[in-house]
Amino acid sequence: MSLEEFYYISQIVAVVGIFASLVFVGLQIRQNTRATRAASHNAVSDSLNEINRMFAENADLTKIWLTGMADRQALSAEERWRFDSTARAYLHVCETMFIQAGLGAGDKSVMHAEEEGIRTAFASPGVREWWAENPYGFCAEFRTYIAKLAKSAEIAK
Repeated sequence: MSLEEFYYISQIVAVVGIFASLVFVGLQIRQNTRATRAASHNAVSDSLNEINRMFAENADLTKIWLTGMADRQALSAEERWRFDSTARAYLHVCETMFIQAGLGAGDKSVMHAEEEGIRTAFASPGVREWWAENPYGFCAEFRTYIAKLAKSAEIAK
């Protein structure tokens, strides 16, 4: 084998090696993306479950929530603070889902699955009143998204 033939063979081997490396890196990135999405889904699910657990384990909070949804002004100052904190917590979880879905780190289907819950919340006068007073703790994109959902909740009434 001549030196020139050896050179060409080594170039072919190098190209195959580079191609194999790129395929491997692509597979690793794909696997990492799936793992990130799974972790994101798990974290959001845990957060929503924690909110549900709060209601399931605390009859007073459930009563406050239901009363506040109908008429936030009917709540005492302490009850209103608990209602407001619960609304804030729920919507921050929703904002997290929204942002993660937009970044590709979260699953958009999870966000779409929760949209009916958001619409239900915004169909209530108490949540709409709270939101009118407190939208600025949330990013502008999420506020726009909520405005669309709230409008569709009003139309559905």
